[in-house]
Amino acid sequence: MTNCVFGTAILFALSLLPFPCEGKITSPPDGTRLTFLPGSTDKIQWTFDDDISSLRYRNYRFTSSNGSQPEQLARIYSNGKTRIFNSSLPGIAIEKPATLVLKNIDLRNNGTYRFELRHSFSRIALGRRTRFTSNEVVVFVAVKPTVTMSCSSPVTVNEGDNFTCVCRSEGGNPPANVTWYDKDGVQIGGTGKEGQTLTLSNVDGRDSGTYKCVAQSHINATEEKPIEVRLNLKPSKTAITFTPEKVVVGKSVTITCESNGFPEPSYTIVHNDTEISNMKTLNVSGVEWSDAGSYQCVAINKLGRHSKSYCLTVVGETAASKPSKVDSDSSAGTVALWHVVVSLVSGIIIGILLSYIVFVLYFRRRWCRNRNSERNPDDPTTEADTTYQALDLKKMNTNLENDYQSLQVNDASNYENVT
Repeated sequence: MTNCVFGTAILFALSLLPFPCEGKITSPPDGTRLTFLPGSTDKIQWTFDDDISSLRYRNYRFTSSNGSQPEQLARIYSNGKTRIFNSSLPGIAIEKPATLVLKNIDLRNNGTYRFELRHSFSRIALGRRTRFTSNEVVVFVAVKPTVTMSCSSPVTVNEGDNFTCVCRSEGGNPPANVTWYDKDGVQIGGTGKEGQTLTLSNVDGRDSGTYKCVAQSHINATEEKPIEVRLNLKPSKTAITFTPEKVVVGKSVTITCESNGFPEPSYTIVHNDTEISNMKTLNVSGVEWSDAGSYQCVAINKLGRHSKSYCLTVVGETAASKPSKVDSDSSAGTVALWHVVVSLVSGIIIGILLSYIVFVLYFRRRWCRNRNSERNPDDPTTEADTTYQALDLKKMNTNLENDYQSLQVNDASNYENVT
């Protein structure tokens, strides 16, 4: 009796131990949230690391995103046979070992797909039991979104104002990512889910242009909408042009007035302080000498005014027909002037060099003299003697008398000898 009870307890305990081998399912390489295009055929590729011989069956189930009950799509039995069940989907197929193929995809394919591995194993003395492993993938059938904006196009703002516009995406599947781009195609700010706001602060002339809101549910399910931002600006960069720039008497000339600014400015053309046109373009035929002079373009809108002046040159037929001679004389005059300038500059340079040479020679000679004086300090000088000595006039007179007497004696003796 005791042995029987003991043996039963051991068998019961062993029966509670699970069979150790249960396979692991790996999600598709594209992830667990897939987007497919309407009308296409796509695959959900699961993989698993279980021994097929240990599987009772592989199962595929589908739950629609509309909230309906789960459906059985297909099953692969342990003997390898495949069964496709009737379902609400337009078409499916199975590629062993674990791939589900969706055909002719439409909105009915939106939902969650579940792949299951059913394991069959024995429990000692208690028959067979089944456990399963599963993995889910959500499929979106791409639907192009609809874009709406909180602002109309074109929109006009004043310089220095702040401007905002909200772009929203509706009806996209999956929910669209919304992004703003500027007039150069550069992204502004981040990307929002089903909505994003364009913000322009302290608006100036650089902000005017066309901006674009892009809503994307899929690379092939994208919608975009542009908006033009106009800036109220007073006229600036005004210009007046003549075609041709020099007009021959009797010929025609076209005068064109242009300026920036919004709203579009009105234009006035003034000749020598006299208003001659309220048009942007003025054609003058049969030009006379009196048509020469100053022309002014005045641009005006509600924010201010701006003007620009330029002179029209009128020439005679002779001057117009001999451009080569005028050009030749002008060139000759230019060459002659150039020679004069070169000669003048050359003379100045030579004069500076000669002055420098004379300056160097003079100071070198003076330096040599100073060096000789320093080397011979005992040489006699011509400096005047500043010492005064007393003169003995009496003594000088006595000497003079003695000399005079000796001269007389000598003369007398010489005379006697002669006689």
